[in-house]
Order: sequence, then structure tokens, then C-alpha cells
Amino acid sequence: MRSIQELFPYFFPSAFKKDIKTIIGFSPKDLSLYKLALRHASAYPFRKKKGERNNERLEYLGDAVIDLVVAEALFYRFPKEDEGYLTKMRSKMVSRNNLNRVADSLGLPNLLVANLKGNHSESIYGDALEALVGACYIDLGLKRTQYFVMRAIVDPFLTNADLMETTHNYKSEVIEYFQGYKKSFRFEELERNGEQHNATFVMGLYVGEELVSKGEGSSKKKGEEAAAKDYYQQHLSVNNG
Repeated sequence: MRSIQELFPYFFPSAFKKDIKTIIGFSPKDLSLYKLALRHASAYPFRKKKGERNNERLEYLGDAVIDLVVAEALFYRFPKEDEGYLTKMRSKMVSRNNLNRVADSLGLPNLLVANLKGNHSESIYGDALEALVGACYIDLGLKRTQYFVMRAIVDPFLTNADLMETTHNYKSEVIEYFQGYKKSFRFEELERNGEQHNATFVMGLYVGEELVSKGEGSSKKKGEEAAAKDYYQQHLSVNNG
């Protein structure tokens, strides 16, 4: 005989549904989207079932949605600031450091399904946050997703002076520095390790023909950010406070 909870699931939401509702501020409609958003590529690397196996596509979508919401928020919050200021502020707000911090504050590390074995990029929780935003956008639309992003990412950042001063998008900072001094630079892949589903990329930062720093990440983009962070901490952090 089926239990009352099985017969009337609407009145007895699952623990996962309660967690998602607490995080995004709304009751989710399609829980499968949020489960997918919190499934890292390492979880089922050899699964043959058709369909999406991990959160990478949702991460791609959520990244774009966050950029849109943050850009609009800054446009209206700082009507007298120029494009350069808005761009720098957005870069700080959507940086890996800040998104990882937000993901941790929301409890995403406890919900993420992964098989990390102690060797993983620090950015996986920020990536999961981006995927969760993508899931929310598909499930509930832009207006509610905007509310979630504003409450979780934008407002806490803008009301915290320490975050505004110390959160960096290292790649943007380094590129701005090189462009200001008219130095030629490039990022280049040095190594690629692991299987396709769980590869790590070692990226090098070159100034002219000199390799000045290296960094590792779960994608080329994240490896470049790590290489930029290494260079920033070695050469620019003193000058920038």
C-alpha cells in the first residue's frame, strides 16, 4: 500500500525540493533540471544513457544569465560611472572567487553530486552556481531568476565594502595592466591531463616570448584565470594593495 506522502507528493515536498526552494526563493517546477545542475561531470563519466549527463550546458547558460543580470543592475545602480568602472565591477562580481564564495554560502557543496577523489578545481562550486541559475531560468523564467541572482550575488556584494575592494577577476586585472603598458602577451596551453570528462588544463601566460606564470583548471578559461592569478600575486598585488 502506498503511503500518504506517495499519494500526495505536493503536500510532502522532498528534502531536495525544500533545499532548492530555500536557495532560489521560489518553489521549483521541474526538479530534474536542478538535479542536473548539481551533477558534476565526474559523477557519471561512463554513463551511456542518452541525454545530458552533467551540468556543463546549464553552466554555460547560467554564466550568460548572470552576466546580463549583473550588467543591468550595475547600469542602474551607478548612473554616473563610466563603462570602465562598470566593466571592472562586473568582473569582480562574477569572478571565480566571488561565485565560489556565494556557492559556499548557499550550501551548494553539500548538494553537489561528484566523484572528485580529493583532486579538483576550486571553481566547481561556482560552476554549479552558474548551472543552478541556468536551471532556474529554464524552469521559472527571467524575472524570478533575476530575483535569485540579485538576492544571492548582486546585493550581498554591493553592500560589502570588503568584497568590493578585495574580490578580483585576475585575468581582467592582468590584461588591463599589460594593455596599459602596451606589452604583448598571450595564454597558451602547456599540458592537458586526465580523461576528457575530467581533464585538467595547464595554461601558460607569456609576455613576449617569456613564460611568466602557469595555472591549472578544469577548462582552458579557468587555467588562464589561474595563470593570471599567479602572475598578479607575484607582480601586481603590492602595487594594487
